[in-house]
Amino acid sequence: MASVWIARQTGKHGFEKLVAVKTILPKFAADARFQKMFVDEARIASRIEHANVAQILDVGEQHETTYLVMEYVDGDSLSTVNRSLQKKGIKMPPGVLLRLMSEVCGGLHAAHELRNDEGALLGVVHRDVSPQNVLVSTRGITKLIDFGIAKARDRGAGDTNTETLKGKVRYMAPEQAHGHNVDRRADLWAVGAIMYHFLAGKPPYDGENDVQTLLLLTSGRPPPPLPTSVHRAIVAVVNQALSTVPDRRYATAAEMQQAIQEAMVEAKASSSAAAVASFLGEHVAEPSRKRKEAITLGVKAAADREKYEEMMRSNVRVTGAISRTGVSETGASRVAGALSSTTVEGLARPRPRGKALTFAAAGAGVLAVGGLVLAVTLRPGARSSVEATSVAAPAPSVSAPVIAPTVSEAHATPPTVSASALPVVVAASPPVSTSPPPVAPPPVRTLPRYVPPPAPRPVRARRVDDGF
Repeated sequence: MASVWIARQTGKHGFEKLVAVKTILPKFAADARFQKMFVDEARIASRIEHANVAQILDVGEQHETTYLVMEYVDGDSLSTVNRSLQKKGIKMPPGVLLRLMSEVCGGLHAAHELRNDEGALLGVVHRDVSPQNVLVSTRGITKLIDFGIAKARDRGAGDTNTETLKGKVRYMAPEQAHGHNVDRRADLWAVGAIMYHFLAGKPPYDGENDVQTLLLLTSGRPPPPLPTSVHRAIVAVVNQALSTVPDRRYATAAEMQQAIQEAMVEAKASSSAAAVASFLGEHVAEPSRKRKEAITLGVKAAADREKYEEMMRSNVRVTGAISRTGVSETGASRVAGALSSTTVEGLARPRPRGKALTFAAAGAGVLAVGGLVLAVTLRPGARSSVEATSVAAPAPSVSAPVIAPTVSEAHATPPTVSASALPVVVAASPPVSTSPPPVAPPPVRTLPRYVPPPAPRPVRARRVDDGF
């Protein structure tokens, strides 16, 4: 139905926190029933405040994709734990199992007792309690997740249709498999089925396929007995939870939790969160290591992407500023290329005023591409003795040498210029004509016609099938 992603929430003053983001798969996004189930999960689970239920932090929609922001649990599901133990040929100790199931019952009781503003019970039933939906953190804390198919009295009639089979068959109560109305005792059956699976090595009703499993589940026969190595107090708890008649099961999850804790004492299989964490750290360390490596790589990739985007934004700002000053395209590309090789920190950090000369000299070098401009600044109060005179243009065949000033002359204060100090250049002149030379009309410059750019077309959000 959905995919779950690890995300990083950031804030001011370097605040960072990992969260889980759940999104509907594209093939279900257009189905109104799945949309309603998805939103109902947020609405129901966000009201449950318990240490053994994963918290819903936010719900939103972006690019026609609905998402949930949930508490990130640094751990693995019971199904992952079970596969890791099977590869090593190890069984979960009874004390660890009973500790986990006791906490699951605590979270279920908080959900079952959820009430509305008027104080009436909402009748919440999870209906999908299974090893896939029970997470165990690296600190040994159990978290119940995924209320996507939960039943509540205030939901629409389409979602509370009792003839619709919802849930996993191997952990489904018989009345749920028959399509009958279910209550909180169906979730207690699922807890008993999980305990049976870990103690016996297989689910209580396990056929070759779901159809055969349903036939066994609805036959009315009790499951095969547990191994004789299991303590009788634990067997009693499992058998009562797996009763085919709902009235013979525990009435509430709190009652079953109390029975599990008493069985832990009688079987001398008491455990703690620290013991659970130690067991998982010893035997289920590989999934945790791979997950942490993946998160580290993801955070680094996100930081590199942000750095690259900031550098590209800085290049756009620099290129736009250069183009507005009238610098040639070649000069602008050279400066943009030089700046793109600098670091993001260098682009973002304000430059000290003492270094402005370096950038001014570089700018003057770029401007020199269009021609050499010589400016003479007089000292304040000095009067120029140069008079405006008409200077004849030299012959076309004669060219005057261009003398570049030295570095010392360029930085020295220009002296007061007098008429006698100007150099005299003697050049051969063409024969003087008595008639005035014809005056050529000034060239007519035709400016390109301004054509306004076309109006931008509205950008429509494009849905991409990228695994969400």
